Amino acid sequence: MPEMHLNDFEIVEPRASALVESLRAFGYSPQTAIADLIDNSVSANSSIIDVHFRWDGHDSWIAVLDNGDGMSEEVLREAMRAGSANPLDTRDKQDLGRFGLGLKTASFSQCRRLTVMSAVEMGRPAARTWDLDLIGSTGQWRLLTEDRPEDARLWEEINPVGKGTMVIWRHLDRLVDPKTSVNELAERHFYAAADRVAQHLGMIFHRFLRGPKRLSLRVNGRPLRPWDPFLEDSHATQALGDEALTYRGRSIGVRSFVLPHVTRLSQGEYAAAGGPRGWAAHQGFYVYRNHRLIVAGDWLGLGFARDEPTKLARIQLDLPNNMDQDWQLDVRKSVARPPAVLAPQLRRIAEVARRGSAQVYRHRGKVIERSTDGDVAYTWEQTIRSGKIAYRINRQHPVVDALLHRPGDGPLVEALLRLVEETVPVPLIVLDHVGGESRLAAPFEAAEPAAISKVMQGLAKALQDNGLEPNEVAKRLSYMEPFCNYAELIVKMFNKETP
Repeated sequence: MPEMHLNDFEIVEPRASALVESLRAFGYSPQTAIADLIDNSVSANSSIIDVHFRWDGHDSWIAVLDNGDGMSEEVLREAMRAGSANPLDTRDKQDLGRFGLGLKTASFSQCRRLTVMSAVEMGRPAARTWDLDLIGSTGQWRLLTEDRPEDARLWEEINPVGKGTMVIWRHLDRLVDPKTSVNELAERHFYAAADRVAQHLGMIFHRFLRGPKRLSLRVNGRPLRPWDPFLEDSHATQALGDEALTYRGRSIGVRSFVLPHVTRLSQGEYAAAGGPRGWAAHQGFYVYRNHRLIVAGDWLGLGFARDEPTKLARIQLDLPNNMDQDWQLDVRKSVARPPAVLAPQLRRIAEVARRGSAQVYRHRGKVIERSTDGDVAYTWEQTIRSGKIAYRINRQHPVVDALLHRPGDGPLVEALLRLVEETVPVPLIVLDHVGGESRLAAPFEAAEPAAISKVMQGLAKALQDNGLEPNEVAKRLSYMEPFCNYAELIVKMFNKETP
């Protein structure tokens, strides 16, 4: 075999027109693409970031403006280069980037004309533009250096400070189809994308929005609400403890949580805690790098399924930004896979959280011991019958017990209970849970307080007819599912009845 000479070579540069179209196919959505731009703004020490969606038919545009450090002409030119950073290079600990591709690939995925204007201090900003149609027609990486009048006007319109960086997307062929006529439906579609972006950013950057150096992040002037996947402000969330995993001498922070059952949350809390993709989809590990959320709920290929009883299990992993290769972080910063050596420890952590979640679900169907002043009376019990799971109504439930012991009514009530138990539509319930978040309504979901009180009054009468005093009836109701979540209605009802 002939010896290879390192001086024998050819320079084969990629065709600009072909490569630039390939860079559009990294799989970004509008929300993940804009999140990549926000990363750059955060790394540039921005405290205020504004995302603007402006509808103007085929001339619609999107802009991201920050008040960060800004860039000089030389720095901006390098930032516009595809592959402006080597992922193997050592980076600042607070840097949220990796490949030097995010600005370009994220922008090219959504638009055909990318302009970046930036100023270190007040004055005329530096400006550079990539026009994909120009690259396609010339076959050259021609980076335009002159800002267009409409971009200069936009800089003055939305940037009163006159410094920082503005990224402008024009010719939005992925959001506004250039081959079709624009109408009211297209406009609604455009602004619906803005709403999805706002929800996504509130999730990805929730720790920046809540932190001590709180980031101001707005979409079309509306401040974003941070989404806390762990409901740490809820007294009902169980924190299972903190620990640290060591990998190659570096530490990974771990915090495990079991969220409250739906019966412990208001309708608004339940909807908010579900997140953009719903409760079932958001169970599992939450992988952060420098407080920026990378993976929002996933079992990381560890062999666990997204089960309904485990959807309350959520685990926070904090990675330093020098583990990107070890965790196979992708360009879009949306996928991560742990090193094989960490898999046993991560499975152990996941199993503990999953068991905790399943335990909360089992308690949903039976009486559980309370740590203070009594038991919660649940209506349904899970039983094993001939080796198979079945569900029966709890005969020790105060109301059920009262009805069973009413003279002459016991046999009829028992017959009704057996009929209900034998006809529970379990197959239909299971189908309703398959493939995502349960569509089953929570107890008294969307019910008016008056309707809930009416049911409680009927139950209270049954208990009083069985010989219980009003104060004992009130106590029984306060331990009864789901009325234990409506203490204020119980107090109001019995205060009215008290002379």
